[in-house]
Amino acid sequence: MAFARVRTTVLALFFTSLVAAGCAHHTDPVRELNSEIAPFTHSRDQAVELVTTAKHSLGASDLNSLAVSYGALQEKGNAYAAFLVEAISDASFDGDRNAKYASNLTQAIKTFNKSFASVSAANQTGATVQSAWIPAFSNSITAYWAQYHTAMAAISPQMMADLIKQLKAETVWPNYENIATEPISAPTPYKTSLPT
Repeated sequence: MAFARVRTTVLALFFTSLVAAGCAHHTDPVRELNSEIAPFTHSRDQAVELVTTAKHSLGASDLNSLAVSYGALQEKGNAYAAFLVEAISDASFDGDRNAKYASNLTQAIKTFNKSFASVSAANQTGATVQSAWIPAFSNSITAYWAQYHTAMAAISPQMMADLIKQLKAETVWPNYENIATEPISAPTPYKTSLPT
């Protein structure tokens, strides 16, 4: 009976210490930011994939239209990316600007999707860049800032430089000219070498 009480007390203390350790655990702000940025990166990658496919299958006039619509999308995506980098590097955040950049990117994606559908209807029916994630993303960035801005100000200069480098790598949209730059060539006929 006494052994059972001691065992129960030890188990209770063990679980209490686990709960206390869990409550005391603070999420790493850098890791948390990487998680928050994932939808942004995914949509950028979707757009690059669509442009890559289109560059291999569309004619010159359609490619010109695609270049214009992607250029507008790239501009809005990079404006939002620059805002995110600025918020981290300058330790400042403006919720109204965040909402504006989110709205501009949403509209640019919708315009790009419409343009892409018109030039590639026969090739990529239904292929689009997703934008439904943007309102939740904008809200999560605001919440992230409220929770972690103090911790971000305390990280080392090297860690900050690494974070900014990674943030740029995950959010900056490439130039149209830098997408699918490999030349498209017809397969070479099979040749045999015969001794002469």
